Amino acid sequence: MRHKRAINAPRCKMSEPTATEAHHYPPLPKEFLASVRDAIAHLHDYPHLQRHPLAKAMGLSPAQDAAEVLRRELYQALEQLDPGPGVSRNAKEWRPYGILVRRYVDGFPVKEIRSQFHISLRQLQREHRRGLEALAGVLWQRAEAAPKAASAEDSDLREEVDNLGLSLASLDLSALVSSVLAPAKAVATRFGVVLRVTPPRRPVLAWLDLTLARQALIGVLSTLIAARPDQVELNWRDAGGQAVLRVSVRPPLPAGASAEATERAQRLAAADDLLRAQGGGLRQESGESGLLSVDLTLRRAGGAAILLIDDNERVLRLFERYLLTGGFSVSSAASADAALDIISHERPDAIVLDIMMRDVDGWQLLQRLRAIPELAAVPIIVCSVLTEPEVAFALGAQVYLKKPVSQQEMLAALRQALGESSSEARRPAVP
Repeated sequence: MRHKRAINAPRCKMSEPTATEAHHYPPLPKEFLASVRDAIAHLHDYPHLQRHPLAKAMGLSPAQDAAEVLRRELYQALEQLDPGPGVSRNAKEWRPYGILVRRYVDGFPVKEIRSQFHISLRQLQREHRRGLEALAGVLWQRAEAAPKAASAEDSDLREEVDNLGLSLASLDLSALVSSVLAPAKAVATRFGVVLRVTPPRRPVLAWLDLTLARQALIGVLSTLIAARPDQVELNWRDAGGQAVLRVSVRPPLPAGASAEATERAQRLAAADDLLRAQGGGLRQESGESGLLSVDLTLRRAGGAAILLIDDNERVLRLFERYLLTGGFSVSSAASADAALDIISHERPDAIVLDIMMRDVDGWQLLQRLRAIPELAAVPIIVCSVLTEPEVAFALGAQVYLKKPVSQQEMLAALRQALGESSSEARRPAVP
């Protein structure tokens, strides 16, 4: 969750300038400023950000989930412009930050933003430009500090991943394993290695890009089989928030600085890149005698059921992606009526609720939800651009998040709320 700031006295003329007040940024290239403007305008458009030139300028690897990382960079840069709770929202120092948040995070139209800030269109355009320039300045500093070096081989792989794009789906790992068994068995036969596959008793669901995941798993299996151990074993399991495929070798592969060990490390690093593109990764376990196993980790799917309620479709799509790739199952409602209809058919494990909604607003809906006996133990997270945690808690919310919200904050809040809910459910009754 977001760290609480200490409430300072209102800023005065002698106080340290905010990011939007300071003009010490070096002149920015027009191309970079235009790229930032386009990226923030597509903050909720995942496919657009996945291949955005700003990601490359920021030193982000296409072998990462580039859209998610770029969106996080934009959110963090926006937060750096926040002048803090000691500055009134009616103050001019707050406007550039507030206008950017209203326009791009919350998706408010220009007319409504003007009405909220009580300013003319010309003033709004001026403050909007100041905000964009300050945002670009923050991102430029980060881009200048980002590592730029990469090997030719890494660059080729990242370009290939970038060209493919990313297509995540919830799949049983058994389907992934079945898709690689034929080539893996062919390699094992060639090198005289016994390949054993031990499936789990229950299905293990993961969020993965099947094309990239297949290449990563084939890469790990062929790399370890080519080292000629007596046996390679593949099994997979559900490990909390992760789905893990473990490839074990017997006997262990000797460690050292040999050419074979160096090549093996390079090939495993390529598999790691492919997994990181999907939000996973690769872990190696070694003992005194050498390499014992390699774990391919992916984000588990099929978790707790979350109901998202927000009348901003772009925010709904963003939060859906946050939760789906975080291992939750998701239902979405763009109005109070839609939310109540979903609840009448299925009971969510947690609810994420926006406040600024038309017709029935979030405060009214929160009271209605808390009046439903079946939802008494269901945690509700209020997520809003408003700063009203006291009202949220008084009306029965467990957690309060202030927009903009990163994926890490959203997942941490849900895990906190679900953990507290589970603890409460397990607590024995006191006579």
